[in-house]
Amino acid sequence: MTRVFLVLLVVLTGCPSTSAPDAFLGANSGRDEQLDGGSTDGGTSCEGELPPWAERVDGSVVARCGSTTLTLTTPLEGILRLRYASPTTPSRSYAVTTSSVQPLRAAGNATSLGVCIDGLRAELRAADCHLRVMDASGAVLQEDAPGGGYFERPDGSRGVDRLSPPEERLYGLGEKSGGLDKRGRTWVMWGTDPYVDAWGGYPPGTDPLYQSIPFFLAHHRGVTHGVLTDNSYRTTFDLGATQPERVRVTAAGGVIDQYVIAGPTPAEVLRRYTALTGRAPLPPRWTLGFHQSRWGYSPDTEVRSVADELRRRRFPADAMWLDIQHQDGFRTFTWDPVTFGDPRGLTGALAAQGLKTVVIVNPAIKADAAWDVFASARAGGHLLLGRDGMPWLGTVWPGTSVFPDFTAPAARGWWSMLVQRPLSNGVRGLWIDMNEPTSFTPESGNSVPNDVTINGDGLLSTMAEGHNVYALAEARATYEGMRAAAPQRRPFILTRAGYAGIQRYAAVWTGDAPSRWETLRETVPMLLGLGLSGVPFVGSDVGGYGGAATPELYARWMALGSISPFFRVHTMQSGARQEPWRFGQEVEDLSRALIMERYRLVPYFYSLMEQASRTGAPVLRPLVYEFPQDTSSASIDDEVMVGPWLLYAPVLDRGATERRFSLPPGRWFECTSGAVFEGPGAFTTNLTLAALPCFVREGAIIPRGPAMRFTDEGPLSPLSLDVYPSSEPSTFSLYEDDGDSFAFETGAFARTTYSLQRTSTGATLTGRREGSLTVPTRALVVRIHRVDRPPTSVKVDGAELSAVADEAGLSATPQGWWWDSRDLSLVVRFADVASFRLEATYDVALAGAAPPVLVRFEVAVPAGTPTTSTVFITSNANGWTHRPLAWVRPGELAAGELSVPRGTWFFFKFTRGGFETVEKWPNCQEASNRYAFGGATPVRREQVFGWRDQCP
Repeated sequence: MTRVFLVLLVVLTGCPSTSAPDAFLGANSGRDEQLDGGSTDGGTSCEGELPPWAERVDGSVVARCGSTTLTLTTPLEGILRLRYASPTTPSRSYAVTTSSVQPLRAAGNATSLGVCIDGLRAELRAADCHLRVMDASGAVLQEDAPGGGYFERPDGSRGVDRLSPPEERLYGLGEKSGGLDKRGRTWVMWGTDPYVDAWGGYPPGTDPLYQSIPFFLAHHRGVTHGVLTDNSYRTTFDLGATQPERVRVTAAGGVIDQYVIAGPTPAEVLRRYTALTGRAPLPPRWTLGFHQSRWGYSPDTEVRSVADELRRRRFPADAMWLDIQHQDGFRTFTWDPVTFGDPRGLTGALAAQGLKTVVIVNPAIKADAAWDVFASARAGGHLLLGRDGMPWLGTVWPGTSVFPDFTAPAARGWWSMLVQRPLSNGVRGLWIDMNEPTSFTPESGNSVPNDVTINGDGLLSTMAEGHNVYALAEARATYEGMRAAAPQRRPFILTRAGYAGIQRYAAVWTGDAPSRWETLRETVPMLLGLGLSGVPFVGSDVGGYGGAATPELYARWMALGSISPFFRVHTMQSGARQEPWRFGQEVEDLSRALIMERYRLVPYFYSLMEQASRTGAPVLRPLVYEFPQDTSSASIDDEVMVGPWLLYAPVLDRGATERRFSLPPGRWFECTSGAVFEGPGAFTTNLTLAALPCFVREGAIIPRGPAMRFTDEGPLSPLSLDVYPSSEPSTFSLYEDDGDSFAFETGAFARTTYSLQRTSTGATLTGRREGSLTVPTRALVVRIHRVDRPPTSVKVDGAELSAVADEAGLSATPQGWWWDSRDLSLVVRFADVASFRLEATYDVALAGAAPPVLVRFEVAVPAGTPTTSTVFITSNANGWTHRPLAWVRPGELAAGELSVPRGTWFFFKFTRGGFETVEKWPNCQEASNRYAFGGATPVRREQVFGWRDQCP
């Protein structure tokens, strides 16, 4: 039987007319047979009169079909709002920031209606409101299930039942366990503190967790679209769990208010979604550094001791965090008068070391009539009220507690005033926790009961609706309070719970993650899912929050933390200490190296955060975000992209000695060695405890800064660029400002856009700067990868530069170039100016994917080493043969080179010619194999503590 549909049609350049029905219906990407099993008879034009069962109301089209009323609106280009209610039904959103209504076109007849907006098109049937939404290409994005669509149940719940091909990937939904693709499970939106004592946090697979973000991306045959269901009641998303070909969204109350968001790429979906729900503000630069935290740093002398140790052991760091132990009886906005008697003295001492102070703030207020915070909350009517009209009482850390009603403007204003207290004591960041909200009262579900009343910004409701938005409203009040208290500084807030739009106010971490390998593995797709849910500033507790991380687990988590936007070590009071030096010398050294590399990449991370503030692009990205047309990338959730250029394959398995990884299409370079891989394909690399497999995409432009103890210790000088020219042009914008104020909003920034391309005779790189910020006078050091043979010419703005003999010579000259024959790269140094053109002439052919590399060693030997003997290095790279080194200072220091495979780890030891003289650790302990990576690293400086033949 021919099916006639009411057509809601949205196209970029206009809607198809009835004279071209085949063009309208024939581009459904093969989904029709999986969706409805039928077809339309040609659709309805959007040009003409509305039928009697539809009308225009304030820019919307209201369709009354069967027993359903559907109001259709377009708030922004490429977004179609589907609200299953009449326009007179009260409307309020905590997620959506715009009240804009864009024009749409609509027309129809007795059986069908057509509506057109930019970027989308759809079909709606008059008899039962059966809906089909398509994009401009005709790809079906959403379609009601046969006999389904919108439904209401006797218990007051309601929802929509839509078709979804079983092979369609579904990403997002905020903070969720499991893999990146959420298909095949039912997920619940209900902010929960899921701590389990036996696990020291939440067990693997736990749902729900803290964040409730009812937004997902659907990816099918290279086309991506998004769906936001803006309903803060308890909501379930059955993503093919009950019926593999269906997606059912069910809310316990309220109105089904959905936004279908066009792509066709994940980047376009997120650009539109964050235009709808708001984008993350540009954070202070210091927040991108390393942070040290623990529940239990007390008294203040211990905080100072940990800070001193960070500096003594040469760990870059930007912040010390204080959990509830710093408070007076766990009262928010207080300091323990005995253990933290001089808050300003503490924060000042930390600031003198380049360390900011961040303190925790919980929403639960101790019910203490003698405490001014409680007294003012009660007197001002700022508290959540029970059915008896009295403040509802729960139990949290301070004991019997009350909870502010953050959905009330007056309560938010009261809270904002309190925020000034910690800031007046030198605090630079606030950490809002326990804000699901959590109460230690099982009889109320460990939260505030659903029947507690809320103000609802003047539209009275209950916590059944307010629960999921409680943390979002608290984050708003906190942000506004920080802006008011320190108007010249950008606020920094970290939150555990949240709702769609939380990115407007706060960064997010993954909560009480146990110190377990299963949790580490789940953390990667969890962070990626948050990024795909509009939240770019995300991280996890390095080492895990609960339990006791082993040295191996800590090292692997440190590696993941070093590439996460938010980078913090944190652990619980009863857990093992997790400062980076607590796990032995090897883990301390590799942790320091990872943190130092992170600090060199801060200019890149900061530029990505600025991009996120403008476009909604995540910083930490799944491969499918960058390669939506690559089918193999759609399922990868144990690898990440940091921005557009860097791919990491973190090690997530205990005892791993190898790591299999996949690379998308194109040429890739191993980050340290320049070894070349041609994608797409699957590869394997060997591992050590220090390994973090990293690959650079061809076309990359990666800015780096000098090593610093903290992010703003000095100017970004010199500025380094690692570039990997491709035959296709590529660009990247380095963003700079003062790192802390809002002066950038009036133009006090510098955005330098670099453009790169490989030519038949070499490569060109140009830079052009905009903005009024004056950057420091500095050198620009460009390293071009790979250049396998000596270049013949390097010019900057047409002027020939001179070659120098070595790296030291390059560092000593204002401008010049040097060919690094070990690294196979060309290094060019010249003055960084607002506009330049660099032209390098060299043979662009590779001498091989991974030619051997010479690694240089210097080794100090113990006193008593015979000066008449020779020191040797023996390695698995050359079959454990013994290669002689030369004395630099006989009996004290030897040096030499070893040829090793490029791009792999190798193992070595020192001897004096045979294993009977092999090195020993102090006290004649057996020395394990040393290891290093096959790249042109700086000279490796090693120390031998003893020789076997000199031991008793």
